[in-house]
Amino acid sequence: MVSTLDRLSYAARQAARVAWYAGHYAAGRRMLKPMPKPDFPIGPMPDRKEMTAAMRAVFEREWRDIADGLFPAPRPLAREFPGGPAELLRRSLLYFRDLPQVDARRHGRLDDELPPGEQGDGLPSYYRQNFHFQTDGWLSDHSAALYDTQVEVLFTGAADVMRRRALKPIADWMAGRNQRNVRGLDVGCGTGRLLAAVHDAWPGMKLSGLDLSAPYLGEARRLVGKTARVKLIEGAAEKLPFEDRSLDLVFSSFLMHELPRDVRLDVLREMARVVKADGLVVIVDSLQKGDHPAWDGLLDLFPHYFHEPYYAEYANGSLAAWADGAGLAAYASERAFLSSITALRLR
Repeated sequence: MVSTLDRLSYAARQAARVAWYAGHYAAGRRMLKPMPKPDFPIGPMPDRKEMTAAMRAVFEREWRDIADGLFPAPRPLAREFPGGPAELLRRSLLYFRDLPQVDARRHGRLDDELPPGEQGDGLPSYYRQNFHFQTDGWLSDHSAALYDTQVEVLFTGAADVMRRRALKPIADWMAGRNQRNVRGLDVGCGTGRLLAAVHDAWPGMKLSGLDLSAPYLGEARRLVGKTARVKLIEGAAEKLPFEDRSLDLVFSSFLMHELPRDVRLDVLREMARVVKADGLVVIVDSLQKGDHPAWDGLLDLFPHYFHEPYYAEYANGSLAAWADGAGLAAYASERAFLSSITALRLR
């Protein structure tokens, strides 16, 4: 049973979170040189008031689900990183120290792009890039320590709440199920933000998190904590190391738009291969053109301002159609600020 105090506590925590990262965003903009205006057409754009209202609506939806007992409230900001407030401050300093290098890459003044092609480390060539202009791509402890702050600043504190909207279709699907009998997988788990949220909500599930980056998996382990219920695996999403129909639950967040089209289709086919007939697949990713037509201009601009080599193709496509071709039928979806959450099952 939740109380008025619980609601106020949730609202205060999320307001503090947004204020923290929005402050980073405002301070960071003063450190960045303006990018040249795009030389291509830009679709409709929302104003700041509309975007603020849409972000607030996502938090309100999450609170209603928490109040209904579908899943617990998220961790407070000071406990999001092992080490508490001191670690939060350390990562803030890392972010601002790294920002000049990010800006130099944006303007072509720093030639340290990761070399393409096979490098003898088993990583696919599409993966060896400085996505988002971030230092070291996804391939170092330094990058892993920076990533969550970078993403939250980009979305002014709303990245995690967009990820956590995956908990709603999972909670609906979990009704009547014993969590200890559920075997789940986070595909491309990165630093483990969604994986940790699922584990916090259903600690009895037997979960795995798979990612190509060993440093990011190390970050995920620190976030999730020591538990035999969560296993971390270094591997590729397009070659899942699981038997056919062996998983009850498969989920991912912000992975699909980072993949070339052919790899993305392979990943969807792999998800369809490993999930059980009565299982669930949940994908959180960016909006696509037409999901919210009045915001299509944001999707045009995003790859212009950030190094996102596969984003434009993703934004102009249809996740539901690609999934259908892989044997997965979309049966529920939700637009959550700048993301879309899609629940799928085998056709």
